[in-house]
Amino acid sequence: MRSFVPLVHTDPAARVAVGEAGPRSAGELMRDASLVAERLPPARPGSEVLVVCGDRYHLAVTALGAWLRGHAVALPPNAQPAAVRELAGRADVVALIHDSDLADAQDVRDWLSGHAPGDMVDPTWPEALPADRRLAVVYTSGSTGDHQPCAKTAGQLLGEAQALAATFALAAGEVALATVPPYHLYGLLFGVLAPLAAGAAFARETPLHAETVARAAREVGATVLISTPAHLRGLTVLQRGDLPPLRRVFSSGAPLPRATADELLAQLGLAVTEVYGSSETGGIGWRRHEQVLGDMSPEPAWTPLPGVAVEVAAEGRLLLRSPFLAPDAPPPYPCEDRVELDARGGFHLRGRLDGVVKVAGKRVAVAEVEQRLLALPAVADAAVVAIETPGARGHELMAAVVARDSGRDASELVAELRRGLLPWFDPVVVPRRIKVVPALPREPNGKLTKRRLHALLGLTAEEPADAGRGGSTEPTATRRDEPRTGGNGAARDSADAGTIGFELRGHVRGDAGDAAVHEVEVGVPVDLAFFRGHFDGAPVLPGVAQLTALVVPQVAALRPELGRLRQAARLKFTRPIAPGDALVLRLEVRGTSVRFSLARAGEVVTAGALEYEARGD
Repeated sequence: MRSFVPLVHTDPAARVAVGEAGPRSAGELMRDASLVAERLPPARPGSEVLVVCGDRYHLAVTALGAWLRGHAVALPPNAQPAAVRELAGRADVVALIHDSDLADAQDVRDWLSGHAPGDMVDPTWPEALPADRRLAVVYTSGSTGDHQPCAKTAGQLLGEAQALAATFALAAGEVALATVPPYHLYGLLFGVLAPLAAGAAFARETPLHAETVARAAREVGATVLISTPAHLRGLTVLQRGDLPPLRRVFSSGAPLPRATADELLAQLGLAVTEVYGSSETGGIGWRRHEQVLGDMSPEPAWTPLPGVAVEVAAEGRLLLRSPFLAPDAPPPYPCEDRVELDARGGFHLRGRLDGVVKVAGKRVAVAEVEQRLLALPAVADAAVVAIETPGARGHELMAAVVARDSGRDASELVAELRRGLLPWFDPVVVPRRIKVVPALPREPNGKLTKRRLHALLGLTAEEPADAGRGGSTEPTATRRDEPRTGGNGAARDSADAGTIGFELRGHVRGDAGDAAVHEVEVGVPVDLAFFRGHFDGAPVLPGVAQLTALVVPQVAALRPELGRLRQAARLKFTRPIAPGDALVLRLEVRGTSVRFSLARAGEVVTAGALEYEARGD
């Protein structure tokens, strides 16, 4: 039986991790992994160590330590506390390791403190791992809506890492920088394991916005960038020279829009290598965008990864033969994607067959979001639909909700529902529009047709372009009621949709003296409806949209104890906000007063003060 080793470094001084948190060598990595192994409980059949580390070095140390001890590592679908706690309660999980502020868990940084710089051991792995040994369990959303465990053996996980390193010629001396978390399979494979398999190094941090990505890439001397379409789209605000020379740029997690690939190549000289696969299948294929083709040119075909064979069933379903599939997977393995073979041995993707979609690169089952809504006390009935959107986002979710209390204020209810979903999902996955309705138009048997749900949500139904070729005949949803700009129209839409169109990427709460402080990372989509007509050729975000569609809804969502907005004062719009901008919304709350600011790259572009009534006044 074939066996694998997790890393190939033989020089203890060889660099494996770099970044603001400090460089680490292969010898230090093995030393720290041994320390983690010593502190973990003994392994038992099927035991798992749940790892929620944002620092790639900490994740690598914990994973290697768990493997040395005989455990598998479990990787959550996201780092939201409720989702982590649910997985930590599984019988097979013997430890929860983190490097943040999780309660009732072990901070790996405590185990690694107290060692003198330069302390290291022989980085040679003690023994090779058999191909059939289970190393990891990743949790992903299945078509039922529940988190589905997906086990990975050494042959699947380390075998794919070695194949990626060889296919894309990763080499010693290179540095991989990733904008995706290391506990996602894509981030783990490309951002940690493939560099280790190639004798290369990885950056410890995960920058998100264009300026921070460029700065981190320069500081660590990155030669490889691992990213997603949504993050790559943000890089188009950069100029040539802002990034160091990058030999390879990877994109995965969602389809890369042709316009984004063309713009990155023309403006920054970045030829993006797109990778296609899934948690269940591992990597399937890749393609490189090497020339500006324009929207009317045919999409480049996908090339299968080494050892992977693609076949097509009668209905267009992808049938897969791959060394990265589970050992007990049926050959060929049926996937939920539709494909069309290319005459030169490649293939083209033609959509999906199941109810799992990608929202800004996040894989989510519509059924799970619906189930979480139905579990909230304030909800009597709910339905969720995914609609295709232009650009890197791919899809967005919309929800129709029936309140248990028909007298509830719609804005208050929407804010409560968003708070109830945020512990379970990344902010970008929470439905961007939530419509409160008196009842859902269900059939007598209790079913709710997509067509009637689309009509309720103000969507039109169009037949898919490839209907009649064996694909799904369900109608595709398109938006009919774009947000109105300005005045009361925008305010009414914000009550129906929360923060219309903006991408909420993270939230941090703290204190500053007697003020409660909230900081929210906000992405401004390039196709935001508020830019229409304001102004042609040089779009800027209107001040009224900033206030009524972003700031005020976020105050309502984060501070539900506040009453109605009484007045807005001292408003300053000092710099324009453009499509694709990455912002930080800061709220300082003192009693019923809220000071707010929007900053771009550390510079305040908008500021003001809001005064609210106390609840019950």
